[in-house]
Amino acid sequence: MKELLPRERFIRTLRREPVDRVSTLYRMKAEAKQKIARVFGIDNAATGRKHDPTLELRLGNDAIIYQIGINADFSHRHIEIGETWYNHFGVGYGKSGLEGRTPEEEAEFKKTQEFWGAAKVVPENFPKIHPIKTLDDLKAYKWPDPADPGMLDPIRDLCARYQKDYFIIVDLSSTLIEAAYAHLVGTQNFFLYMHDEPELINGVLDGLTDYYTELGRNAIKLGVDMIRVGDDIGAQQSMMLSPKSWREYAKPRFKRMFDVFRKENPEIFIKFHSCGDYSAVLPDEIELGAHLSGLMQPTGGLKDQAAIKSKFGNDIVLAGGFDVQRILPRGQVEDVRKGVFECFKNLGPGGGYIFSPSHYIMADVPIQNIMAMFEAQKDFGVYGKYPLN
Repeated sequence: MKELLPRERFIRTLRREPVDRVSTLYRMKAEAKQKIARVFGIDNAATGRKHDPTLELRLGNDAIIYQIGINADFSHRHIEIGETWYNHFGVGYGKSGLEGRTPEEEAEFKKTQEFWGAAKVVPENFPKIHPIKTLDDLKAYKWPDPADPGMLDPIRDLCARYQKDYFIIVDLSSTLIEAAYAHLVGTQNFFLYMHDEPELINGVLDGLTDYYTELGRNAIKLGVDMIRVGDDIGAQQSMMLSPKSWREYAKPRFKRMFDVFRKENPEIFIKFHSCGDYSAVLPDEIELGAHLSGLMQPTGGLKDQAAIKSKFGNDIVLAGGFDVQRILPRGQVEDVRKGVFECFKNLGPGGGYIFSPSHYIMADVPIQNIMAMFEAQKDFGVYGKYPLN
């Protein structure tokens, strides 16, 4: 088969049609992106709402993801140790429980970004002040503006500049469950209130559904190809809440959201994301009409990738699967190559698979492993060659 344009390859993959090679979709946190960008001589390595896709396209991405969900602001911005920064939802963010680095330690850390080897752990930004804890808080709460031009104008520019050649995805994650527990309500409160204050939880989820439905609809009006929704509902061996609870609290709200999206554009593609083991609700994603599921973290019920592909591969396209917990940050180069090979062998046959690490590439990944992954993807991801012959 002749080489396809990235956009054509991605669309054909979503339709489970023959392609020349496996589609690729890399995402990375700021520190990792800066490290990789230096290897390629690329100056702009911005992430989040300032995302510049130059590096990702250089690495072979067939699609551009632009993130406007609640994660887009806090996760990618610089927050000083001891600082509290508030986003447009009124959530306050600071550093995680790690103490962070002194100026001297920061200088040493930067050296690890320049040379081969694993970087030190980077203190992550983390939500710590949650604006909705009571029904009175909810009644007084003012939801953000889903027509905010600061969010939507860059999407118009991305479509105009790149859509002829690349597939455009707008990312609304975290969308419902995670947006509620991690950001608006607080994790402990959320899971307690599901039983003790269901009126509060339903009210928060209704508000999120209304907001993201309108935000997604506005993005679709700008001509994007796919809406990505996502909630981290998976833990290492099972879901964080029962499948029954997810079907009660999330599924009907996603259906309402997707119905509006499809009314705006019947051809819109939809992707579901979760970290961890969300295998129990894969059939529900299919029932809701999602086209793409990921990122297939190889844990719990998602460990047996060949079985997942056999069971669900005719009904939904699968993305991810490459281990970012052990192999990518801690494995040797040959471990990385073997891990990439296994993903293609298990998930690639018959098409309908997009290669991706099962989460962002993080700062603690050594550059030789990153480059080994890129090279292995090129070596093993061509249809008509082993293992995809």
